[in-house]
Order: sequence, then C-alpha cells, then structure tokens
Amino acid sequence: MTDTAASRYAHLAPKALQVIDLEGPERIVSRWGNLWVGYPRLKKIYDKMEVMLMTPPTTRPRNLLLLGESNVGKTTMLRRWAERKNDAAAEAERLCDPALLGEWAHIPVVCVETPPLGDEARLYENILEKLGFPLPASYSTSAKLRTVVKLIKANRVGLIILDEFHNALPAHFKQLLRFNVVLKNLTNETGIPFLVAGTDMVDQVFQKDDQLHRRFSRATLERWPYDEDWRTLLRSFQALIPLRKPSCLDDEDIARTLHEVSSGRIGDLSYVLHDAALLAVQSGEERITADLIKPL
Repeated sequence: MTDTAASRYAHLAPKALQVIDLEGPERIVSRWGNLWVGYPRLKKIYDKMEVMLMTPPTTRPRNLLLLGESNVGKTTMLRRWAERKNDAAAEAERLCDPALLGEWAHIPVVCVETPPLGDEARLYENILEKLGFPLPASYSTSAKLRTVVKLIKANRVGLIILDEFHNALPAHFKQLLRFNVVLKNLTNETGIPFLVAGTDMVDQVFQKDDQLHRRFSRATLERWPYDEDWRTLLRSFQALIPLRKPSCLDDEDIARTLHEVSSGRIGDLSYVLHDAALLAVQSGEERITADLIKPL
C-alpha cells in the first residue's frame, strides 16, 4: 500500500487498503473473515466480561447469561474477544524471560460451542481441544472431567464461554437436568466464572433450576433499531469493505434498505453486505448501491 493509494481511497480504513489492489472476488472474500466492527452497545457486556476475567477463583463464582436471538452477533463478539485475550497473553509470554515462565501456557479464555443434546463427554472434549490436550475417545467421562479441571488450573484459565447453549435444549428433560448439574459442578470444581450464550429459551430453562438461575446475571443483545447508531454502524462497515468507490451506506435510501432486508440483525447485515460487495466488484460498480441490495 502506498501513500497514493491511501489518498485515492480515503474512504477506506488501513486494513481494507491492504487488499485494495487484488482483483475480482478474492478482494472481498480474503478480507471478510477478518472483518469486525466494534460498536458502543457492546461496551457494557465487555466490561462485565473483563471483571469476570480478573476475578480470582472462588467457591461461588458469579456467572453471566448472554441472551439474544440468532444472528444478532453473540458468537462473533465472544470469539473475537476471546482471541484478543489469548493472543495478548501469548504475546506477553513471548516477551517474558523464559526462566520466569511456568510449565503450562497461559490461556485466559476458553470459548467452546455447547455440544448437541447436552452431551457431557463432548463438552469436556471441546474444552480439552481448545486447551490443546485432546484425550483418546476410550477415556471415561470422569477421567475427562478430572483432566479438564486440572488443565483449567494449570493454564490459569479465567473464564469459560459456552456458546450456542440452546444446542442442549432438544435433549430429553432428564438429560437436560443432568447437563444443568454438569454446569453447576464445573463452576464448583474450577471456581472460575462461566459465560453462557444462547437464545431466550435458555433463560426459561435456567429459571426452572433455582440454583442455576441465581448463579447467573443476565445481559441481552438486541436487534438494531433504525436510528443514528445504525447509520454510524454502516459507516464503520463501509470503511472496512475494500471497494474502490465510496458506497455511502449511511445515505437514507441505502441505510433504510439495509435495515429492512436485515431486520436489524447484524449477522444478516453482514451477509447482505458481503453478497452486495461481491456484486459490486463483479459488475465493475465498485460500490454498494440500493439497486444491488434489493434483489438479495
């Protein structure tokens, strides 16, 4: 990227400029996996997560239930945050005097997807895989649990995130009750907080278990209303999408169209902008217009 490119594409952020010379769909596809727009409404949730992460192990950790319908951005925000925390810890250890390092790497956050039907053994396997310590399938569930607890302490894990917890809901009632007990036991055994993310149905299940209900505070990610914050969000997206002409996504016509087709869900907005950006490159338009969006 040259100073000339930066001035020619003044509407783009530096990360988008890194791929602006690529031709065809590759320019959009290569960038999209790393495209992330932070926004102020996440700050309260991030602040809670920071406090959870820095809280020392205790006999009764305070946990968080993050609720929201599908495609409002829960998974992306949680995984990005976990990656940042773990990358920062790895970089700190890289710069540290080797003589001061322990035997185990510091992994502050473990973020896993809740297994279907509340499968206890699969949950432990998912956690162990994230910790880089998979066990053979022949190991018993109790052995996997012991290893999980040991490695959480050895790796100085400060927060465990169970995403897509609604995956466990189709289980039979007795199996679901058992999985709730597994979750309570894990918090007791490790002493560290858990963040559980899922749809509103998860909260309904938690409310049927008084102990579980009282151990979790609540936070919610909502759909975006059509307001100035929505248009600010679109301006942020525009700066990160590597198109050679400004799309003016915050203009009234385009902004309203994007809100209508995405229903204010940031996940759906991302899908629409991705497909529209591809069309903009393939057509030579090099900008997203309302006409490109409406057929999507």
